[in-house]
Amino acid sequence: MASPRAVRLPAAPNPPALIVGDDPVSGLGVARNLGRAGVVVHRLGATRDPLLQSRYIRTTRVVPGLDQLGDEEYRGVLQDVRRAIGASPVLLPITDLHVLRQSRLGPERLAGFLPTAPSSETAELLVNKRRFYEKLEALGIPHPRTRHPQTLAEYEAAAAELGYPVYVKPEISPQFHRAFQRKGFVARTPAELRASVGEVARSGVPVVLQEVVPGGATCMHGVAGYRRRSGETVWVCYRRVREYPAGFGCGSVIETCPSFVHETRLLELLETIGYEGLFDAELKRDPRNGGFSLIEINARSWWQNLLPTRSGINLIELRYRDAAGLAGGTPLPPSEYESGVKWIHLYNDVSAARNEGLGWIAWIRSLMGRKVFAFHALDDPLPQMRMLSWILRGKLRVLAGRGAPAGSGQALVEAEPLAPVLPPAPPAPESPQQA
Repeated sequence: MASPRAVRLPAAPNPPALIVGDDPVSGLGVARNLGRAGVVVHRLGATRDPLLQSRYIRTTRVVPGLDQLGDEEYRGVLQDVRRAIGASPVLLPITDLHVLRQSRLGPERLAGFLPTAPSSETAELLVNKRRFYEKLEALGIPHPRTRHPQTLAEYEAAAAELGYPVYVKPEISPQFHRAFQRKGFVARTPAELRASVGEVARSGVPVVLQEVVPGGATCMHGVAGYRRRSGETVWVCYRRVREYPAGFGCGSVIETCPSFVHETRLLELLETIGYEGLFDAELKRDPRNGGFSLIEINARSWWQNLLPTRSGINLIELRYRDAAGLAGGTPLPPSEYESGVKWIHLYNDVSAARNEGLGWIAWIRSLMGRKVFAFHALDDPLPQMRMLSWILRGKLRVLAGRGAPAGSGQALVEAEPLAPVLPPAPPAPESPQQA
């Protein structure tokens, strides 16, 4: 009797990915990073953002008020999406609120998903700026000097000690942004400090007071990376070329640079807190001593997540493959990447270049070389078309005296300030730059 022939079963498809949140810049980058690697990507958010109408996003589920749902309602929405997808997806939160939520729920309460958020304790430490700076202080890691005043008199005394200008900064950034649509308040005088403290006191949002490390936009640096539980870490270093708005804005052009990680204590900190997952650390080179001052660490994907991929390391795919169980014990690649590659938020950079007084020829020359754009992509043109449509409608509405259209302003300027609460100060020789 002939032995039965072996039957080769078809390989199981790779699990899909589910990006959760409403940041169109980060979300689009994640979708392109994974979609180009052959991963099916779905999205869950509170808005149907036209800038996320990408060929790399298969489906979108919109749940108004998603960020404010209770834990059980939130879990229920996730399970509904999972059933609609028909598979167990890799969860990729793209905003701090969803990192905190998914970390708090944990793998047990997210059964049926492949989570990527760090542990709840670690996420709280990194997202809560007061706890973060207290940890840095305890470890002696250089960072902007930070105080935690409670009364107006304590604020004034702390500001006098730190020296003006000072920065009134939120403990939890999403709460502050929801209240003020900005990152924080810069106070250059005692009068400005009293005004900003009054605004914060009325909102009830907890804040810290911090020194402003001197130096311009080009002093801002970053380390984007991925760390495994084993301690293996891969990273890409970059520096800021221009930013918008000037001061406490976001990079409109950033550029990879030779690694400076070992000039910092970043890897030591990640080891100490047992961090696992994607991260993006912001640092500032202090012109007073030449060292790096650690500003913050994002425990999630970030705006410029396409830059490492363009430079040679797809950090988003590495995290996805580990969560999906596809790495098979393969070590992480070495932190070898191409320097001088640019990430460009073209809309913001037009304004940033204008603010710096760059002429058109000098501006175009500054964008030459290998690069990747926040929205423009030949293989995924719809988001850029939506962006141009949004800009055109805004210009037409302004000409008609009706104001700018509602929609994707968050994609143009992250945490762009509203009308200033504080009176404008005369321009300084070197504007403070600090996230």
